[in-house]
Amino acid sequence: MLDDLEWLELWYADQCRGDWAEDKGVMIESLDNPGWMLRVDLRGTALERRMKDALIHRSGEPPAEENGNLGGVEWMECTIKDGRFVGAGDPRKLRAILRCFRAWVEQE
Repeated sequence: MLDDLEWLELWYADQCRGDWAEDKGVMIESLDNPGWMLRVDLRGTALERRMKDALIHRSGEPPAEENGNLGGVEWMECTIKDGRFVGAGDPRKLRAILRCFRAWVEQE
């Protein structure tokens, strides 16, 4: 069985068969609060039909105006927003964010 990063590599490669990678794609970046963020543009993929804004997962205390955008010690939030999967979490949540995206994609 593929781990979540290998799975993401294959999913990304499948999306790159057309023009998708030219102006859309996958971004993994670090956050200054601190943490990780995964953004996946769903437009132009088979997932486009499932792009309705939604909260997929929330745990702990994600950064918000109420907490000075710092978040709790442990937190994670994954949403569909504006045609993108957006997952963010504390410094130890990158694998969990990848797993959340994979589970959402595979839930059909």
